[in-house]
Amino acid sequence: MNTILQNAVQSIQIGVEDFQSSDPRRVLSATRNITAGVLLLFKEKLRLLSPADSDEALIRQKLVPEFKADGTVHFKGQGRKTVDIQQIKDRFKSLNITVDMTTVDKISDIRNNVEHYLTNESPSAIKELVAGSFLIIRDFLTKELDHEPVDLLGMKTWNVLLETAEVFEKERKECKDAIEAIDWGSSTMHGMATELTCPNCESTLIKPIDPDVSAVSDLEFKCTVCGEVSELVDMLEKALADFFAYEIYSSVKDGGDSPLATCWECGRETYVVEDGECVACGTTPKHDRCAVCHAHLGPDEQEYNGLCGYHFHQATKDD
Repeated sequence: MNTILQNAVQSIQIGVEDFQSSDPRRVLSATRNITAGVLLLFKEKLRLLSPADSDEALIRQKLVPEFKADGTVHFKGQGRKTVDIQQIKDRFKSLNITVDMTTVDKISDIRNNVEHYLTNESPSAIKELVAGSFLIIRDFLTKELDHEPVDLLGMKTWNVLLETAEVFEKERKECKDAIEAIDWGSSTMHGMATELTCPNCESTLIKPIDPDVSAVSDLEFKCTVCGEVSELVDMLEKALADFFAYEIYSSVKDGGDSPLATCWECGRETYVVEDGECVACGTTPKHDRCAVCHAHLGPDEQEYNGLCGYHFHQATKDD
């Protein structure tokens, strides 16, 4: 077994052992080892794809061109530093290697949260990391490295990953069903609800405390990972940004208006332009047209008392 693959296997195995330990001091070790093991699996794929006599070029951060004996140029890896996560993403993309990078980013975020914010609650928090790792490890080993996970990791380690993933998926389904059962009142709010995460640890494992409140804005959620209780209003900005991520990206890249704007009443980035309403405080525009030029007034002009930006500044200047 190659050293990189061997290190990947050992990192995952040790991480799982740490995960099973009752000693809270081993939580950080678990998150680091499991995440490192996943990244080492990715590097093993790049190593296998590296051309012969290139010093495993695809896993090196630095590539230098050299002449071969026949006069052609090839790239050779230089130095001991290997690729970071962004370089892995870039090289996978150019090589058409498909990996669920959303899940990779998620487990990396969980690792960072555990390291910096969630030391006390992290024995529960890393269940999500272990479950996400299970999905990546299973798919990558079988599809990209042509190994059966149970053969490579051993039955003991693999069964822990499998059992944890099953428990996590059951919990996630319960949370998802509870959120979907809420009458959100609009398609925007229903779509946004699929992106809700705990503001404290960013876990998706959140449940409404009382789903039968008189108004959606009164909803509170409890995170089953870190135990944090959060009001819906404090979760909306991130959820809306995630829900409209493509549209926001397109508006920046190709020009045009963003689907979200800052509410002039509550100051949150929760005004949905298409719906004409702030989903955080319920504010709707008081002014539709400029009293002088009749131009349409956007959310950023609502504070100008019925004038567009130009005529408001003109009126202010005249004063």
